[in-house]
Amino acid sequence: MNGAAAIDQGKALRWFERPAVLLVLTTLFWGGNAVVGKFALHYMSGIELSFWRWVLAFLILLPFAWRACLRDLAYYRRHLWLLLFLALLSVSLYNSLQYLALQWTSAINVGVVSATMPLEVFLLTWLLGQERANWLQKLGLLLALLGVCWVVSRGEWQVLAGLQLNPGDLLMLTAVFGFAIYSVLMRKLPPQLDKLGLLLLLIFIGVLGILPFYLWDIHGRETFSLNGDTALILGYVAIFPSLLSYYFWNKAVLLGGANQAGLYTNLISVFASLLAVIFLGEAFRSYHVIGMTTIFFAILLATYVSKWYSQTQQR
Repeated sequence: MNGAAAIDQGKALRWFERPAVLLVLTTLFWGGNAVVGKFALHYMSGIELSFWRWVLAFLILLPFAWRACLRDLAYYRRHLWLLLFLALLSVSLYNSLQYLALQWTSAINVGVVSATMPLEVFLLTWLLGQERANWLQKLGLLLALLGVCWVVSRGEWQVLAGLQLNPGDLLMLTAVFGFAIYSVLMRKLPPQLDKLGLLLLLIFIGVLGILPFYLWDIHGRETFSLNGDTALILGYVAIFPSLLSYYFWNKAVLLGGANQAGLYTNLISVFASLLAVIFLGEAFRSYHVIGMTTIFFAILLATYVSKWYSQTQQR
């Protein structure tokens, strides 16, 4: 029995070495983060949620990761500016802007805008000369942009013409672009770096980046009260979309690359939409369907179809 149990445990652990499994779980937790973040606005501001989320995540992770972090300290010192930039883009910027965005826009919109990340990752790798773009990939980038514009304008182009965009959607677009840069730069880190130690360091730096904005946010007013609801909110956002998602994401990027990981972010919009309809009662509108379909088709065109096209051209 013990031998069979050990074999089963080994098989389960090997599943978590597969980038696809890691990325599906990551996007599920991030989809839930948009929904929980929207619900949390009844109790606290977006900056408060972002700050305490990462403080709690740091305290939970510290006993398990501090030794690994110290072992890689020599590498961290040599590449301090890169790590500072990565921490500010991911921990400080992305999450804070997402929670702020939810003050003006819906959890579904946040999920749909997140679906543009694969194209933004590809655009960055193309601009940096890491990949060349054919006409199908360029067409995919254009279609994805049109899909996002359709969602953020609520299907009314005159909103774009009048520059009356929802500030929440604009904040989310900024957040996603920052995280796309983070995903591309993550490939500069060596795979042998301990993932937990790296995450601990990034969280520590990221919390310091949020701290001035948190102090400014709470100045002159009462902060949130710790009760059953706020404890559950903070517990979820600290463990699932923070510790587990970032650990899984960083590991998947180092194993399979930023472009492969970026493809799976389409699932964020699916999970966020389903969870928002179930738990928040948000309406899934026709412009969401049109925008998501356009974005998904654009990604399919820019990845699988363009890859097939390139292969046929080389024969």
